Amino acid sequence: MRAWRDRRDVAPGAGGGNGAPPSIAAEGTPGSAGAPARRADPASPREDVAGPTAPAAEHPDDAIPFRRHVGIRVVAAAEGRAVLLLPARPEVGNRFGNVHGGALATLVDGAMSNAILSALPRGDRIGGTIELSIRFLEPATGSVRAEGRVLRLGGRIAFAQADVWDERGRLVATAQGSYALQRRPGDEPAARHAQPPARRAGGDPGGEPRGPGPRGPARAAGPPAPPDVGPHPTNP
Repeated sequence: MRAWRDRRDVAPGAGGGNGAPPSIAAEGTPGSAGAPARRADPASPREDVAGPTAPAAEHPDDAIPFRRHVGIRVVAAAEGRAVLLLPARPEVGNRFGNVHGGALATLVDGAMSNAILSALPRGDRIGGTIELSIRFLEPATGSVRAEGRVLRLGGRIAFAQADVWDERGRLVATAQGSYALQRRPGDEPAARHAQPPARRAGGDPGGEPRGPGPRGPARAAGPPAPPDVGPHPTNP
């Protein structure tokens, strides 16, 4: 499994009555055991790591062209869960001043795919989104976060779910999706790579030969030839 945390950002809240997503936090960070949980502006830098000038860290998937265009970045991804952030920007708004539904769909797609990737062995990857369903519960305002989590990790298909909260702590959307997996040969179930038993010469697999010779069972003999009794009247 692969784990990653963006050290620029405060961990999400521990999940209380305000509907904030559960945290995926390292020990000692806000939202984890032994440290007080606190919400902060999603775009604010982390001052509890190395001061206000902590070096920026970037997840490799932040470089996906469309994600970079929209402004989505990975906050944390580990053990089948992932948190992604979409900062408030005029470019992702709709005519009403809320976050556009298309941007939210991209956000949940990324959250679910990163959750799945965090649960896969190294070398395995996602081949593409098979199906995505999203329900919009409230108009989303400001910066929004999505938490994705794996529901089932199969040999060829993974299923995941994601929830989205806006900057006011409201659950504004929920989604589910299925994703094609591209596994290394050694990671697929053994049954998929089992070879059929070798066919023995002239017989069923693993059985006794049904006839002589390497070509299999002998064909049934036809009717016996008539005895040679000399010329036939119609065929001198």
